[in-house]
Amino acid sequence: MAANEVENFPENFTADKAKVALREILAALTGGDVLEALEAAREAAGNDMVALMTRVFPLVTQVTTQVIGKYGFTQDGVGAIQFEHVMKSLGQDDPEIARLHTQVRSYFLPAVVIPPSGHP
Repeated sequence: MAANEVENFPENFTADKAKVALREILAALTGGDVLEALEAAREAAGNDMVALMTRVFPLVTQVTTQVIGKYGFTQDGVGAIQFEHVMKSLGQDDPEIARLHTQVRSYFLPAVVIPPSGHP
């Protein structure tokens, strides 16, 4: 993917729209069928990072791409990467965007419990 594909995002996408989009993503991830599917995927994956990436990541990506499509991003991997870059950039200047973005990212990269060293 070329760098200009990532940098080329919707012109009218503002910090306020970013906050609304992030809140929409969080609402979708915590409601109804999606929540049930995420819980089932996490349970099935257990503490296996590869299983998390193959079961949970696609669900979160699907929800994210559906939401960001409403804001002018493409509903594919390129759009998701563009959105991610824009959130990182906007989050540097806006603590609320950074906070919401961190919450969304926690669905992609949940905490993994690592046993203490010396214990299997």
